[in-house]
Amino acid sequence: MDALNAVLAHKLGLTPPEPDTSVDVAAPTPMRQMRPALSRAADKAVGLLASVLGIAEETLEAEALIETGPEDWVVIGLRDGANAGLTELFLINPALRSALVEMQTMGNLLPPAQEERKVTRTDAILSVPFATQLLAELGEVGFGQDILDPAAYDMGPMDDLRTAGLVMMQGSYQSWRITVQLGGGDRQGEILIAMRPQIMTAPATTDAAPKWSEALRDALQDAPADLEAVLSRMTLPMSKIEEFEVGQVIQLAGTTVGSVSLVGPGGERIAMARLGQVAGKRAVRVEVEVIELQDDTPKLPPVVAPLPELDTLVE
Repeated sequence: MDALNAVLAHKLGLTPPEPDTSVDVAAPTPMRQMRPALSRAADKAVGLLASVLGIAEETLEAEALIETGPEDWVVIGLRDGANAGLTELFLINPALRSALVEMQTMGNLLPPAQEERKVTRTDAILSVPFATQLLAELGEVGFGQDILDPAAYDMGPMDDLRTAGLVMMQGSYQSWRITVQLGGGDRQGEILIAMRPQIMTAPATTDAAPKWSEALRDALQDAPADLEAVLSRMTLPMSKIEEFEVGQVIQLAGTTVGSVSLVGPGGERIAMARLGQVAGKRAVRVEVEVIELQDDTPKLPPVVAPLPELDTLVE
């Protein structure tokens, strides 16, 4: 009996095992990553049964995200260690907010209200454990790590979306809007997560500058420089100025919180900035460096054509 039994050969390790075609080797999608992460986060944080029904993804600029973002949602701002402003937003709609609060205060879900109440700061604080747990779970499954690590943030509740916009870093944000089923029934909630992709900076050059230029730079670094933050300028006749009264409102046409100019002592514009607030004080965040370009071509000395030889003139 010269023929080798295929089953015995496989058991003895004489032939390689057949590939398992039932295993799905496709790359994980945001939906596949979000489903187990959200279910575990809701259960661990507040004991809530939750599952993902759908997820929509889009890219928005910071201003568009604030202008078109949902109102009356819990707003949690997140900041990484490399930036002074917010680099991620975590929003929770009133229905999911109510479910999180009910599970932490009553231990179970109540019948859904006919009309959701306004969001309070207490709601935002009670929503932070769920947001923290979800971001940690998303970090475990690799969600969004081609942009940033979802768990590498400091977070805190914000009053509303407009307030968050004042301290957000500008640029494009990758956002995911997730629809969530709550308690295994018909009750649904929503989450909006927006991340700002990390900006890669070019490596510094290794060429050493001359010693004299380094000494000059060090000396200039300590020199004082006064800058003025100008929100708007206008020209009015003296008669109008003399009519000013306390409490009078002056319209600033075309002026927004993002149209602040930083002006040097000579009146030259150094950079554009955005009006904001830090630790209860007014502040500006530099956003765009101003580079003045010449409109006219540089004036060069006239080109004088060489005189012809004398014999050429005689002919």
